[in-house]
Amino acid sequence: MPCNSVVELIQVVIDDRDRLKDYQFVKKSCGQGVGNNSLLIDILRGMSVDELLEVDAESLLAVDRTDDEVLEFLRLKHLFAVQATLEVLTGRLTGGKGQSCAVADVAYDGDETIMNAEIDVDVITEQIAACAGCKGGCGQPIKT
Repeated sequence: MPCNSVVELIQVVIDDRDRLKDYQFVKKSCGQGVGNNSLLIDILRGMSVDELLEVDAESLLAVDRTDDEVLEFLRLKHLFAVQATLEVLTGRLTGGKGQSCAVADVAYDGDETIMNAEIDVDVITEQIAACAGCKGGCGQPIKT
């Protein structure tokens, strides 16, 4: 039976060089991955925080094109969740209630920074809907 929870949790791990080491994206109620716990890790691992924040939907989807709308949706959901978390970690967003990412905790041990947060699925889904509307991948009109 599918899980009905719309609350999702993310953990992002950044190494001491400000590069993505790992992330896990799961449903709060059951702990199951959102599609897959770290669907994009093979693409995003090793990228700097600044590089990750620059990735747009179009360039991500161009890496591994698919006609599967569910997979495309999940890829964008993962990207936007990781980016929202990093925006809070870097101070670009405050990370409070009502925003796409609400911080649970941040830990630093000298080698890595680990941030745990709750993702507002409605905000992330609105971002994805904007991308799907034009098929340009970024919510902007397709350049011809």
